[in-house]
Amino acid sequence: MSKKSVLHYYNDGDLLIFADNTSFRVHKSILKLAAPKLLQKQEQENDLSSINVPDVSASIMDIALSIIYPRYFVMPTWANVDALLSLASIYTINKVYVAGVTFLDLNFKKNPMYTFYLADKYKLSFLFEETSKLVLDRFPKYKEETAFKRLPLEVQSELIARHMNYIHSFANLSVNHFISTYQHKCSNVALHNKELNQEFEFRALSLVDQPNKSPSTVWSMMHAPVNVTDGISCNNQFMSEHLPKMLKDIFGNFKCLDVDKDEENPKHYIYISRKKS
Repeated sequence: MSKKSVLHYYNDGDLLIFADNTSFRVHKSILKLAAPKLLQKQEQENDLSSINVPDVSASIMDIALSIIYPRYFVMPTWANVDALLSLASIYTINKVYVAGVTFLDLNFKKNPMYTFYLADKYKLSFLFEETSKLVLDRFPKYKEETAFKRLPLEVQSELIARHMNYIHSFANLSVNHFISTYQHKCSNVALHNKELNQEFEFRALSLVDQPNKSPSTVWSMMHAPVNVTDGISCNNQFMSEHLPKMLKDIFGNFKCLDVDKDEENPKHYIYISRKKS
């Protein structure tokens, strides 16, 4: 005999849900709005209709119903967000799905590799790209996590290929790459060119000597302000327009995290995007 849910056994309910040897007595009118696909599983049992969901634990059903019913405010946790998104995806339960995605949106920085895994599993393209930035920034660490090993092999290969491309790109670093094609707009081209050469030769050599630096560190080092004697507007154009293009030629595209885009100097990262299926 199943035990009754403490939170969701309403005496005026007209539908029983059985999960993990626990019964939930709920209202068809609520489920019709929140989970119509789940309601399609109902069968008639005595005076009450019933739904059996054997692959869902009682705790997950409790949380899902707490999200659906307006009397409770419940947010997913790292321990249950996967199971909640699975339930929401199978039965098209929008409120539970939104709660799961919102939790990941708010917390992905705390657990980027696991969030990336879930973003791939549930086809969350935005979070896939956002978390790939953090994963690739510390890839040697994150590739050892269980979540990485649970990824499909083709997605693992994408991350590995992007990381290796980044590492191999250090061989192309040179001061000439950054300076030689720049079209100056200042009056003292020779002086500005000399100052840029000195600064970027030092930066390029520093990076080549330590190719284990993270992509965000490389971006920050290369975009650090350059103090020049003259030609400030020309120098600003070099830093804001020319330098990013030259860095992209070597390392590929960089982006900041969307949540950081309004910061004054946000970190920028390499990334991969989810392929459309």
